[in-house]
This record gives sequence, structure tokens and C-alpha cells, in this order.
Amino acid sequence: MAGGIKSLRLALTALFCLVAGAVQASEYDQVFDQLLFNPTNPTLNIRYAELSEQRGDLRKALGAYERLIAMDPGNKALRQEYNRIRNRLLPNVTAITLDLGIDYATNPEQLPSFFSRDSDYTVNGGIQFFDERTLHDHRWRTVGFARGQVQGKISELNDAQGSIWTGPVFWLDPKTRLHVAPGTGGAFLDDRWLWYDALARVSLERVMGGATQTISTLVDYRETNDSFDGSSGWLIEVEGNFSTHDQLIGGDALYLLPRFRYSEPTGSGPGRVFNRPLFLGDFYEYGSRAAYFFPVLNNNAILGGGFGAYYRDYNQNVAFESKKREDWYLEPTAHVILPSFIGPKTDLRGDYRYEYNDSNDPSEEFENHVVGARAVRRF
Repeated sequence: MAGGIKSLRLALTALFCLVAGAVQASEYDQVFDQLLFNPTNPTLNIRYAELSEQRGDLRKALGAYERLIAMDPGNKALRQEYNRIRNRLLPNVTAITLDLGIDYATNPEQLPSFFSRDSDYTVNGGIQFFDERTLHDHRWRTVGFARGQVQGKISELNDAQGSIWTGPVFWLDPKTRLHVAPGTGGAFLDDRWLWYDALARVSLERVMGGATQTISTLVDYRETNDSFDGSSGWLIEVEGNFSTHDQLIGGDALYLLPRFRYSEPTGSGPGRVFNRPLFLGDFYEYGSRAAYFFPVLNNNAILGGGFGAYYRDYNQNVAFESKKREDWYLEPTAHVILPSFIGPKTDLRGDYRYEYNDSNDPSEEFENHVVGARAVRRF
């Protein structure tokens, strides 16, 4: 008897689902037919979007919300529904980049010419991580990096640094997104922790000219290790990443990277004033870098060059004087990239840069040549 009742329940449940599906399909067809004769009717479009989503046809639901927004651009509720469906349609993306290389520098400590300067080589490597996915109808992005280097002779310059930030991505309009992300990071130098920090990043991204243009703001409080005679403080950066493609020849790319930086943390660690700065110093800085890359040899190689110029106004006096220190840092670069030269998704690249710091404090002037090669693997 009990088995018969159970079978009856299952049969009734199946019948109910079948009838409900038929009713829904019937309503879907009716709404679709009505839209053919009245495509601007808001009520019909909203119901069509709801029924399409219930059927799992998210692209048709998105199309209905697009029509509604075109008729009522200022409707925030419609925009939220459009963004929600759009987020569900976007794929999850995870990208990891690994690199390992060796550099040779003529003046890695960045000392002035009247000091005895040693050249040295460096084995260095790093990882970059990017992940963006849809969580509960919202986009969520996590970004991180870690880098380290070991010197051949000047071991006090051995260092490692890493950071990670994560947070939601909001659509401001169909081509503009806002990423808000808290994070943390830290650095080691000469076998001691150097600093750790708490940070927040806000990135505004807009698709223009077929490329994503970005303005990012970083607010960072950095706690410095007392053993380096440093001071803790705030670091604020505003950076742009603007690019355009296929301007002179097919496949080329031009980048413009302006930057403003305000820095309070200081320390008495060795060298590396500008390149991958560990001790930033108490100053404000503004400047920019431009770079151009283009393919050659039937796209089997990419050549590139760049130039950066940055001005720094320090909150410190020139040695043995009362005037404030001011620096101009110049950095021309040259690059060769051989895509997939080592294997699939594994590039070989060579880089050269010339570091020149011009200061009204002679003890802070330096020049340095750095040449290196590295393998870059993309996952």
C-alpha cells in the first residue's frame, strides 16, 4: 500500500511539472507573439525577460533589457537587471604569468660616480595572478603578484615583495567598470622583513578605441621595520594605463603610463632608489612613461622601446645645505620579445634599460645600465 502511494505521488509530481512547463511554454510563446506586433511595450519586454531567464535563455533576457534601457536610459532598476544578467553570461577568467630570468647591472646599488661601484648579476623571478568570476550574480576580481631576486655578490640587495587585493567589479555603463578592492602586502630585504601594509585600490576602466583604458588609485599605509631606521606612513598613487593599437602597422601597440605618487615611509636600506623601489622616501613624484611595440619577421618577433621621465620633490635637505632635494629620473628602454619561442605560451624576451638620476644633491646622482633575459610562461 505504502509503495503504491509513493508511486502515485511521484506520478502526480511529474504531471505537475509537465503541466507547469507547458503553461510556461505557452505563455512564453504568447508573449513572444505579442512582442512581434508591439516591440516597445515595457510590460511585455519585462515579462519576456523573466520567462527567458526562467528557461535559461539568458541572451534573450539580456536583449529584452537592452530594449528597455534604450527606451528608459535613466531607469536604475532596469540597469541593475541588465548588469545582473550580463554578469551571469560572462565567463570566469583566471590568468597566471610566471617569469624567470637573469639581469646584469653595472651599478645595482645606484651609487654616485665618486663612490667605488660594483657590477653584479641577479637571478630573479615572479608570478602574477588575475582571477575574475561571477559570484551570486556579481563580478568579483582578485589580483596578486610576488617577486624576488638573488644577487650574485651584493647579498644585502636580496629582496622579495608581494601583494594581493580582491573586491567587487561594478558596471557604471556598458563600457565602464569600477573595481574596488582592499588588500595587503609585504617585503623582505637582506633576510629581514622590511615592511607590511594595508591597502585599498580603486580602478576605473573604460573600453575606448578597442582597448581598455584604466585609471587606478592606491591608498596604502606601510609599516616599516625599525631595524632599518625607517618611518611608517602613507603612500598614495594615481596611475593611468592608456593604449592604442594598429596605428602605424598592423599589430602594433602604443602605451602611455602617467603616474603621481605621494610617499611618507622612509628607511636607510641599500640602493634601488627608483627601479622596484623598496624604500620610497618622503616625497611627491609625477611623471610618465611611453612605450611602443611592433611585430617583425611575420609576427615571429616583437620589437619595442620606451622612455620614462619622473620628477621628485623630497622633504629632505641637500647634504650639508638648507635647500630641498629635487631629482629628475630618466629611463630609456629597449625590448625584444620572441612569442612562444621556448614552447606554447612561453616567450623569450630580452630587455635593456638605462637609469639616470639627475639631482641637485650630488650624492644622490647615479647612472646604471641593466641588461637581461627571461622566460615568460602564460597559463
